[in-house]
Amino acid sequence: MIFEKISFYPGKITYEDFDIDINKPLDFEDDGLKEDMFKVQYPDNFILDIGWYSGVNKFNIYIIKDFDWDNPIKKTECDLVDLYSKTETYAVYIRDLLSN
Repeated sequence: MIFEKISFYPGKITYEDFDIDINKPLDFEDDGLKEDMFKVQYPDNFILDIGWYSGVNKFNIYIIKDFDWDNPIKKTECDLVDLYSKTETYAVYIRDLLSN
């Protein structure tokens, strides 16, 4: 798994359908790219969500609070090259929110 070295503590991975070989270029038709690929549930109703959005041909990473998907706390788009580092940054951001 691409995210195995990221600490999502104190979150819990609740959905993982991320079966992409990061060492190969993306094949937009055959790589299983979809909106729901990876989700981590955190205390205080925070969610870290990752999915593929074909309209922009990028991964989207969201931080959601209280299941308010229309108003994410934070959102970014990125290519596969930046996905790991941005996901790690978002996991740290949620930990910081929870520690305040």
